[in-house]
Amino acid sequence: MRNVSILTVLLLICCLQLQAKVYLVSVGIADYPGKENDLRISDNDAKTIAKVFQATKDASVNVLVNEAATQSALLSTMHTTFEDADYNDAVILYFSGHGTPGALVCHDGLLTYQHIFKMLKGCKATRKIIIADACYAGKMRTTRQQTDSYNSQNVLLFLSSRTNETSQETQYKNSLFTIFLERGLRGGADKDKNRQITARELFDFVHKGVIEASSNKQHPVMWGKFEDDVTVIKW
Repeated sequence: MRNVSILTVLLLICCLQLQAKVYLVSVGIADYPGKENDLRISDNDAKTIAKVFQATKDASVNVLVNEAATQSALLSTMHTTFEDADYNDAVILYFSGHGTPGALVCHDGLLTYQHIFKMLKGCKATRKIIIADACYAGKMRTTRQQTDSYNSQNVLLFLSSRTNETSQETQYKNSLFTIFLERGLRGGADKDKNRQITARELFDFVHKGVIEASSNKQHPVMWGKFEDDVTVIKW
């Protein structure tokens, strides 16, 4: 059998990395049934993050906002979007809207964390990322069972606030967490200037910005079993 040179192996690895894609489902709900639960800008948040990834050449993006973001539609969209992902790809669920301990609030009901992880379990991608801009988002990481689920699937959780904190809206077109998330993804977090934003770079940038802008009232958290240098986006 012919020996394969180290250079050939490295070239193959580089080719696989270059071909890797990102599959994003971006969800934002500002208009809930009735008036008392409405938010102002969560639908804009989802559109903003979608545009960030659409500007790259390696992303497949689906957006659900307001009445389109039902529980069944979200689960169906995640399934059809994420099933195309291969081993070297990344799948990302971004959600902006109401949160409650144990679930994200869709337009017509709750999407539990068990729903999400059951959906991710069958996905072949090695990079699985959940980004939640919702009140009490930190609750997603609290129980031992949830932590074991995240770790077994190498799921990275990037959450806008701690377990007991609300996530702040602003007078601008995006919420506080998503403002800094967008800035970071567009290059602000690229500390080493290699045009790849890693999980650690993104967290450090967003965490610092949100804490300062909220006067220490909101603290984003990152959780899960992952390498600090895992790539979130190439910009």
